[in-house]
This record gives sequence, C-alpha cells and structure tokens, in this order.
Amino acid sequence: MDTLLVQKLIELWEADSPFVCFRLPNENQISLYYQKDNELHHTEDLNCSGFLMAPFDKNAKVPFIPDQYAERFEYKRVISPAPSSPELDLKPSNKEFFIDLVSKALDAIEKGQLKKVVLSQTQVVKSSRGIVPVFQDILNSYPLAMVYLWHHPLVGTWFGASPEQFINSQKDSTQTVALAGTQAWDELHPPSWSTKEIEEQELVAIQVEEDLSSLFPKNQIKKSGTSNQRAGNLVHLCTHFQFPKLNGNLLEVAKALHPTPAVGGVPKTAAQDFIQTHEAYDRSFYTGFLGPTSSNASQLFVNLRCARWSAQAVTLYIGAGITSGSEPEKEWQETLRKAKTLASVL
Repeated sequence: MDTLLVQKLIELWEADSPFVCFRLPNENQISLYYQKDNELHHTEDLNCSGFLMAPFDKNAKVPFIPDQYAERFEYKRVISPAPSSPELDLKPSNKEFFIDLVSKALDAIEKGQLKKVVLSQTQVVKSSRGIVPVFQDILNSYPLAMVYLWHHPLVGTWFGASPEQFINSQKDSTQTVALAGTQAWDELHPPSWSTKEIEEQELVAIQVEEDLSSLFPKNQIKKSGTSNQRAGNLVHLCTHFQFPKLNGNLLEVAKALHPTPAVGGVPKTAAQDFIQTHEAYDRSFYTGFLGPTSSNASQLFVNLRCARWSAQAVTLYIGAGITSGSEPEKEWQETLRKAKTLASVL
C-alpha cells in the first residue's frame, strides 16, 4: 500500500477522525474520504455524495461520510504467503445456541412458513496487530471483493471484503446480483455443487427477480445464467440481473431489494420476522449495504465478510443459508470456515 496512504490512515486513526478507505473489485485505485470534524451525517434517500453504510434494519438511519475531502492512491497488489488460519476460541454455548437456531428454522421450513432463512452468529477474537496492517492484508487477500475500512467515533470501526454486489447504477442501467452457496476455492478442481446449494441459489434468484418486477416490466429485466464467483479462498454460485435506471431514486431500488434473500431469506417478510424473533442479537451493519454514491453513479455492496474492531477484540459476523436440505452441524462448520477466512489476517 502507498506509503503516503499508510501515513494518512495512521494520522486519521490516531486523531480519531471520521474516514473511510476502500477499493472496488478488480481496481488498482484506493479511495479515501475523510472529515475535518466529527459530525455524523445521515442520508434519508441514499442520494448523497460520499460513502454510505446502511444497517441491516431497514428502519435505522443510514450514516455516510461525504466525499468533500477525498484522495486517491494507486494500488499494487503484493502477493505474500497466505497467513495461517487461527484456531478460534469457541464457546460451547455459542455452538449449542446456533444449532438450536438452525433446528428451529428447519421446523419452520417443514411447516411451510419459510423456504430459506439466513442465520448468523458472531465470533470474538483478539488481534495482536494494528488496524492499518490488517487492512493492508485484506486488500492483498481479496482482489475480487469490495474491501473497506470505515471509522467514525460516533459509529465505530468496521472493515471487510464483500463479494456481493447490491446495486451498481451507472449512466443508463442498473445491475444487481443473486449470490448463494459457499465452497472452498480449489485452483485445480472446479466446484461441484450439491442439490441443496443449487436449489438455494434458485430460490435467491427467483426472489430477486420478483423484487425487481415490483419496479420494472419483466421484459426490462435481463437475467444471466448461473456461474461461479470467487471471493478470496471461497467460491459462490451467482446470477446477474440488469434493469433500467430509475431517475435518481436509489432508495426505491434499495427498498425493493434489501434485505436480499442471500442475507435474509424467502419469503422475505417471514424470514425477517424469524431473524428478529430468534437470532437474539443486533446485526448492526452486518448484512446491510455500503459503498460510494454520487449524482453520476452508485456502487453498493452487501456488507458480508465483515468485522467490528475495538481496542479489546474483533467481532466477526458470519452466517449460513438454511434450506430444507440443511444439517445443523454442517451449517455451524460453514460459519466457522467463513470466520477463519477473515480472521486469518488478524
């Protein structure tokens, strides 16, 4: 990472100033937005000029950091040996609760109340490293993801590497993506997807298409075939959608799509109700959406593979999609695999 950028990040961090540093997928430029005061800005309609960070809760306020003070730096990836994944210090009660949660979801699915629900948990780990070198390693480890480091003294410090596009709105059209299924990436062997994973992806794609149909005629919605999408050492099933651009009304598209079935479930309202009733913690910004917006374009991503940083410990947020073919123990192991993916840089 550019020496000037490292110095700037350390300076902002030590001054406890609001800032966000990010790099979009496959790009060789890092952007830095920062404030010269501690005001907490909010956007009501998402049509702000800056970097917004929307929580999972659709009714919560959406903070953003304006791009009034913005700097950009060239980025050159440094390929270093992959860090070893740490052993997470797991509490048996955490596992018991999550497995019971999955069992309740499977019961609701069997009764026909749900087709899919995404359940999550947190793991708290300690890091012996500083936030800036951790961010450097995330940049190098996830070239195909939207990588960010957000800090505001009135909000907290979040960082992550999201593989999932939420809304990409350019001059004439807008795009979104349906993402589901998770496997470890193997350079030598293409992924072999189970019936459960294929069905989960199909549920997600159908729900996204239905959500878009509330805004656009079906002949204006272009749907791609399903393909593999790599994210670091994981790979997912992916379907792309393209549709017309709404005249400046980003909020209308976001309301129709959020939360995506990849982070909420199907049917959407029933899945949200199940999560709020049974998950027993506040997701905060995890599975919300975030990214840079302006009058010309918006590039928003679902806030997956993320963590909250504090001086004492780092809270990792991880989840798994539960469908009729799910097995509680395997879903627990999937969340741990995802946790280790991000924890490896700590």
